[in-house]
Amino acid sequence: MSVCKYCGQKVGWFSDAHEDCTRKVTQGIESLKSRVADSIVQGKQYGDTKAELEKISNESFIPKSESLVALKEGWIRGAQQRSIAQPISDSEFSAISDFYRDAGLTQDEMRKTPGFRAMVFSYLIWTVLHDQVQPYDGPIHFNLQSGETAVFGIANVLLSEQSTKSTYVGGYSGVSVRIARGVYYHVGGTRGHREESSGLQEVDYGDFLMTTKAVYFGGTEKGVNFRLPFNQIVRFQPYSDAVGVCKNNGKEKLFAPQHVSDSGWFLFNVLQALAARDADARGHHQTQE
Repeated sequence: MSVCKYCGQKVGWFSDAHEDCTRKVTQGIESLKSRVADSIVQGKQYGDTKAELEKISNESFIPKSESLVALKEGWIRGAQQRSIAQPISDSEFSAISDFYRDAGLTQDEMRKTPGFRAMVFSYLIWTVLHDQVQPYDGPIHFNLQSGETAVFGIANVLLSEQSTKSTYVGGYSGVSVRIARGVYYHVGGTRGHREESSGLQEVDYGDFLMTTKAVYFGGTEKGVNFRLPFNQIVRFQPYSDAVGVCKNNGKEKLFAPQHVSDSGWFLFNVLQALAARDADARGHHQTQE
């Protein structure tokens, strides 16, 4: 006979845990995740909910290691929800970070999580909306114009473009009759009727940069390079993993980061904010003139 790894009581042969204990631990872990996520969304600190979290862990027989993993996953869920719901300020960014630190988690293990990335994106949107843009300190492969500040760049972005293709359906080739050397007469051939279909066409992969005045793209495979000033863009279209940019009288261009999932909300909102900021600056300049 062995003992249950959760409650410490005897358990049957060839088993290391009671079914009830395993079920209780599983439910307790989900409760921990939900409670941590709710605390983050509600703006609470770890100290506000520590006693409740410890009670859930103890009553559910959750081992310390599994409890810490549940706290981490709950924090990620809550940080994502709060960051996407609305832009977070620097003080909110610090408060949310304090939660995981007080829970015993380190920045090294958290900074690569989707929750931390969502916080960074949300804070960047906040800086643009509050005219506190901080220059991007990553690599820049473009020649920016005077008075233009780089805001954020992403590598390995797929550029696609809406395209319309025409095909002819229902025709037949007919018969070709040779009437002279090298000359043929086509008998009865028809092209059929034209049908149009639209879809996305991949254009290039490359570097994507947002600045205070424009969007830049530099293709690394086919050499497609361009700059789209905000004053020439008429619409931004949000997608779950991409953003569509529509230039006046032009086809929609879709920018989809390949290594940053679920980034559409960030790209759409930050570009909207940058475009509005640029329009305000141009309007102020024209008023002064």
